[in-house]
Amino acid sequence: MEKESYEIDALEQKDEELDAYKGEEPAAVRRKRELKQVGLVSLVGLSYFSLGAMLPWPSPALSDMAENNATLVGTEISLTSAEKDMTGSLVYLGTLFGAWVAGFLVSAVGRRRSLQLIVAPYLVGWLINGLAPNPPVLLTGRFILGLAGGMTTIAGYAFVVELADAHLRGTMATIPTMGIVLGGLYTVSLGYVLAWHVLAFVCILPPLLLLAGSFYLPESPSYLVVKGRRQQALVILRSLRGDYADVEAEVADLERRNRVGGGESGWRGLLKADVLKRIAVVVTLFALMQLCGNFVFMIYTARVLQATGAPLDPDAITAIAGALKVGGTLAAILLMDRVGRRNCLIGSHAVNAACLLILGTYVHLAEGAEPGDDSFDRLKWVPTVCVTVALFFCDIGVHPVPYVLSSEYFPTNLRAQASSICISAGTLLTFLVLQLYSPMMELLTQAGLYWFYGATSVVGVVFCFVAVIETKGKAVGCSITK
Repeated sequence: MEKESYEIDALEQKDEELDAYKGEEPAAVRRKRELKQVGLVSLVGLSYFSLGAMLPWPSPALSDMAENNATLVGTEISLTSAEKDMTGSLVYLGTLFGAWVAGFLVSAVGRRRSLQLIVAPYLVGWLINGLAPNPPVLLTGRFILGLAGGMTTIAGYAFVVELADAHLRGTMATIPTMGIVLGGLYTVSLGYVLAWHVLAFVCILPPLLLLAGSFYLPESPSYLVVKGRRQQALVILRSLRGDYADVEAEVADLERRNRVGGGESGWRGLLKADVLKRIAVVVTLFALMQLCGNFVFMIYTARVLQATGAPLDPDAITAIAGALKVGGTLAAILLMDRVGRRNCLIGSHAVNAACLLILGTYVHLAEGAEPGDDSFDRLKWVPTVCVTVALFFCDIGVHPVPYVLSSEYFPTNLRAQASSICISAGTLLTFLVLQLYSPMMELLTQAGLYWFYGATSVVGVVFCFVAVIETKGKAVGCSITK
């Protein structure tokens, strides 16, 4: 308390000194302050690195189990085809529950404490996976890891958009996406050389680093304002925004914007018409993200290209997909705060639509070619180009922007609950789209399925023009009416 009182007194004294003159912030001072924000957001990004490390674990683990299924407790573990599928699907089921738990947790104990608590299910899940004596225990561990993943998506994005300057928020909000990509590469790379149970123990390291790094994080100033801890919020905002910013005005704006619906917060505040409209917009963006084939091509890259006859082996395809995800995320980091969220969405949906409509047409013509017609042999590069370009551009807008807007569209006192609804809807759609991939292909044919995905992105372009309002440079929770 003495330290806090000292910091507040120092802040008030500094504000009195600055009242006489507040000029433009020197470039060197601004860069130093922005680098500090990047460092803090990168610490939050460790939670997404942990999430990314968890998602692809079944790929190398199941491959290793096929050759060495001995466990550390002296038993042998053998999974049926259904159980192998569940190593992936149970994670998404757990994510659904985790997102709802985090919706309560983030509002009750704050962003920083929530990130610390998330470490517990990560550690428990990985320990269970590493020591699992049989399939049911292994699958239980995967479900618990899914809980941690769902909690991460709520706590992490809320924290990022509340720490960053408005003009940097889009760039900062793509750092979690990069964390997921790098975490996935971490697991897949180590999975080539480590046994499946050893890999589980190695994946404990990122959550432990998150726990250590979390002690260097400040609490979210937006959360502190909502909880009535105004002076603490001012101290933290001064350290984030610098001496040349009007932090009093920012706090006053936070207080004003969080009086949504006459001050109602939590789940009751979600019933207001304006908030329901925001939820509908973001949930629709998640639906478009799934129904345009984004996750299908991301998860089933090798299956899709093999079905189209592309002349690449699965290992090469996986490497290309991983590299493109990194490249697309880097492009998003560069573009999000330059061209805006809305334009990133429109551009990526437009390119995805073109690629998949071309892919569907190629497959339709190739499958209908006369016997002995080898004209399409010279065009086998077309599926590879279409799929890889679509993957790259989806990571610029289609994939990251709905997650960014699920936090930016809502005021602090409603953000956790509203984000829970939006991300839970997106997770459920991910599960359904992946499960329905084969039945939809049988119903629509391979070409028809790609046309369906492409047509969805066409709808996405129109929807983004009509319904999505740009949030670049605006205060989080701003009005989305034109």
